[in-house]
Amino acid sequence: MNDSISIKSAGLVLIQSFFPMLFERLGLTQDNAFINKENQMDACRYLQYLATTDANVEESYLPLNKVLSGLSVNDPVFPDLDLIQADKDLMEGLIQAAIGHWTAIGETSNLGFRGNWLVRDGILTELEDRWELTVEKKAYDLLISKAPFAFSIIKFPWMQKPIHVNWPY
Repeated sequence: MNDSISIKSAGLVLIQSFFPMLFERLGLTQDNAFINKENQMDACRYLQYLATTDANVEESYLPLNKVLSGLSVNDPVFPDLDLIQADKDLMEGLIQAAIGHWTAIGETSNLGFRGNWLVRDGILTELEDRWELTVEKKAYDLLISKAPFAFSIIKFPWMQKPIHVNWPY
């Protein structure tokens, strides 16, 4: 415990409230539970696409995604995920919905939203009863206080421990 892991897409936690709906629409979950372990692995890749538009990255980029999908950070994840256009469209719509709900950031593209908010360095640390994620601070983070999203503590039914998020602004 207390091992810290470098995270490259720590900002994903900002839009975590959309994940249960996303996973259900992608056919990965049913009744707030993953249907099988393969679907959990796919969820890691879908989250990576959501953050970067590239689902097929090295596994070293996926520790936070694994925790958010209810896996251990040590669980291997299948290397490739073939995304169909309908899945991409669903995730692009999710990003657009997040932008639309957060009026304080003004008009921005999906790519701009990803670059400014989702692709963030962070440190993920496992403690006995929870995970702690500290997100790198940027100058425009004062807008976090106007975000319509709750993300300070994240706990989905499929997760073993909650994530406590520290996002300084």
